[in-house]
Amino acid sequence: MTEIPWDLRRRALKDSIRHDKRVKEAIRQNLKELIAEENIITAEGKKLVKIPLRYLDQYRFRFGQMGSGTGQGKGNVGDVIARDGERNEGSEQPGDQPGEQVYEAEISLEELTHMMLEDLALPWLEDKETQHITTHTYNFDDVRRKGSMANLDKKRTLLENLKRHAADGQPKVGAFRDADQRFKVWSVREEHHSNAAVYLLMDRSGSMTTEKKYIAKSFFFWLVRFLKLKYHTVDMVFIAHDTEAQVVPEQDFFTISNSGGTMCSSAYLIALEHIQQTHPHARWNNYVFHFSDGDNWHDDNARCKALVTQLLDHTTMVGYGEIRYQDEASFYGGTNAYNSSWSTLHKELSTITHNRFMTVVIKQKADVYQALQTFLARNEAGGVSSGLVNVALRTG
Repeated sequence: MTEIPWDLRRRALKDSIRHDKRVKEAIRQNLKELIAEENIITAEGKKLVKIPLRYLDQYRFRFGQMGSGTGQGKGNVGDVIARDGERNEGSEQPGDQPGEQVYEAEISLEELTHMMLEDLALPWLEDKETQHITTHTYNFDDVRRKGSMANLDKKRTLLENLKRHAADGQPKVGAFRDADQRFKVWSVREEHHSNAAVYLLMDRSGSMTTEKKYIAKSFFFWLVRFLKLKYHTVDMVFIAHDTEAQVVPEQDFFTISNSGGTMCSSAYLIALEHIQQTHPHARWNNYVFHFSDGDNWHDDNARCKALVTQLLDHTTMVGYGEIRYQDEASFYGGTNAYNSSWSTLHKELSTITHNRFMTVVIKQKADVYQALQTFLARNEAGGVSSGLVNVALRTG
């Protein structure tokens, strides 16, 4: 009986590993589009989420049709035959071509958060009187002869088995012994940072349409995931407002909507008072992030500017994000039909020249990813506190 080559016996495993690698590459290439997917945003509490990707077909030969010629196409050299992403949007005739197949990849929410936000951090973290924030990173950086079977290093164990049999003059994979086993050992690195409190302010007035509220919640969803994943003891304060503002629980922040007018100063005032009473600047790194459509009561804009200026004296950073969606078509990938003029609130706040006041404008769904990168970019002067205390813990 002919023995099946070792490479063929491992083909299924190799295909599976290659497929997983291609899925992760596809996810990374589509982060801007995936970050606001509804099935991800509404998956809070679930360990796994499904992400729609274009079908990852394998390379293979396809037979041509009889009489089609060999390598011959219509037209002359230099003629444009098609453009990437071109659609026949103006035609009223039904299409006769098959659509693209969509593959649903299953990935853990924690892993997806790592992929999206792994290079980000709260900027300008400063040393305060006490250090309460602790971050952990895990690295497999050692190998031992004893350990948990869950941490068995199969590749090194196989090599040890081969080496032992080769030393006896039989270079093959044979019966395994305990002496062949090798186990991965990881180290846990703790980084102690100064205290931090993050204030999340969201406009949920009547001018905030369903699409605008959804995009604001998408940003805050990933901000909360990022903070919970990277910083174990950071304080988060949720403030929702229309003409009046109030501190609300996290669940209410993401689920309850209002329908009144808009006075953004009410949210800034509540945040300022809360910071002064609960998170004094001498002991805390305070961050304020506010999202609105900018449709603010005109007489309230100057008051907003004055309050933001005061907040900058009590915070490490203030960020204002404006959502410029106008209609549903732009939200779902159609033409970007938004009002290109700035809001009066944005114009007023743009006159603030403080280097730790930042603004972003979201015109399409993919801009949520850019907004996160803008607000959470590591700062060279202190993106990570200069007074870190590193403690390496070894565990096996």
